[in-house]
Amino acid sequence: MTDSLFDALRSVNRKDLHRIWLKAREGKMEGLTEEEQRLGKVMLDHSDEYFTQFEFADVMADHQFDPESEVDPYLHVTLHTVVEQQVASRDPIEALQFYNAMISRKCSRHDALHLLAAILLKFLFPFLQGTGQMRLDAYRELLKKYKSRRPDKIPDLLDKEPDSVEDETIPQHVPIFDGLHDAIGDQSFKTMEQAQAFVDSWMNKQNASPLPDLLGLSPEQMHRLLYQPLGQTADIVTLTTIPNTNEIALAPVVKEVRYFLGRLGELQPLKTTAKGNLPRSFSREFHEQFSETPGFVSPIKSEEDDWQLMALRHILDMSGWIRKRDGKFSLTKKGTKIVEVGFGREEYYHLLEVYLHRFNWASRDLYPSLEIIQHGALFSLYLLHRKAKEYIDAAELSRFFIAAFPAVLMEVEQLPYREPTDFVGRAFRIRFLERFCEYFGLVTIQGKDDYSDDREWQVKVTPLFESAFEWKVGSP
Repeated sequence: MTDSLFDALRSVNRKDLHRIWLKAREGKMEGLTEEEQRLGKVMLDHSDEYFTQFEFADVMADHQFDPESEVDPYLHVTLHTVVEQQVASRDPIEALQFYNAMISRKCSRHDALHLLAAILLKFLFPFLQGTGQMRLDAYRELLKKYKSRRPDKIPDLLDKEPDSVEDETIPQHVPIFDGLHDAIGDQSFKTMEQAQAFVDSWMNKQNASPLPDLLGLSPEQMHRLLYQPLGQTADIVTLTTIPNTNEIALAPVVKEVRYFLGRLGELQPLKTTAKGNLPRSFSREFHEQFSETPGFVSPIKSEEDDWQLMALRHILDMSGWIRKRDGKFSLTKKGTKIVEVGFGREEYYHLLEVYLHRFNWASRDLYPSLEIIQHGALFSLYLLHRKAKEYIDAAELSRFFIAAFPAVLMEVEQLPYREPTDFVGRAFRIRFLERFCEYFGLVTIQGKDDYSDDREWQVKVTPLFESAFEWKVGSP
């Protein structure tokens, strides 16, 4: 990088950042804009590293950070907000793919965003300075190249990459940068402060704008549905205090839980097999009561022959209702209370959140990981709220899902003899509609039998769905 570029990078608007920091530090961000609140949260996430710099940002307004030996914390958090927007809006789609690849390699969300920002840094500033075009295709190619690398190796590899230079022969195809390019027009920015003020204003409008493919949600709202637990999305959706308790009792998962806990309470302590599984007699009994294919019930040899039972056992363990100790299964105090008192609203919501956020949905089938089906479950519930008040084709719902998350098709595009849309659509229908929503009593599926085509299923939300979720956005 040139000296002039270093000069541009140091001039982040630090007085504004200091104002935002003081609000965020005191937990009083109500008066800030949505974009400022996002930046404040990013600063809080980095407070362990840069507390002093944030605390005295106004005093340090003229301090020049040496790019060879110092990290500019103000530029750092600014870039962090930019890449968060790229992931949330899937624009470019390679940013989301890179992020997901890092997460799958046990990289934390924070570190994955840092790696993404480091790659972006090589390409962004010549564009903002007006000294060259943003090499979007090169940026996308680098994201593709590095998504298969180990996270700890990427910084060293990135240092060996050449700096970005203008290449007018490379086409520009990423809509979010095309829009920013049009908005900038003939303007040029002498300092990073000017560039960042313009980008912040433009990005704030983009973040808050509803998108048709997201059924009227904004990228910012979608980002929170994807990456925040249900309890932290109260301005979008909340769980009500008075769900339909009669409907709770009818949910298949609740029937299985009550049966499992009740029988374990009668038989405990229940000795495990040599592999640590449920004993054969217990597994067979459960399988005969709750087979996923009732018309073709056949004896099983072990718990491992019934994936539904295996999943339930792990879910009950994650929920804190059973335990395995010293080679024996037994109820916990909470599990015993359910057997004695009953299964109600609190237990149902606890089970729901465990299934949403802790249990691995992919463990119940042979499809690829396709993690977005589970990560996007809150959006898919919103999809049901918007589209399934009356019966709708399951295939239509899967098309809405793919339109919102088109990157999922790239995970299966190399599979022989299968169209990616058909493959992903079926995985969505099995994992989300059948094994989550129907399992939890949230939808009714008509036209479902041993020989039915899941594309032709008819899906409608139940009274339990209507009474359990309160949606603050998106009228049907």
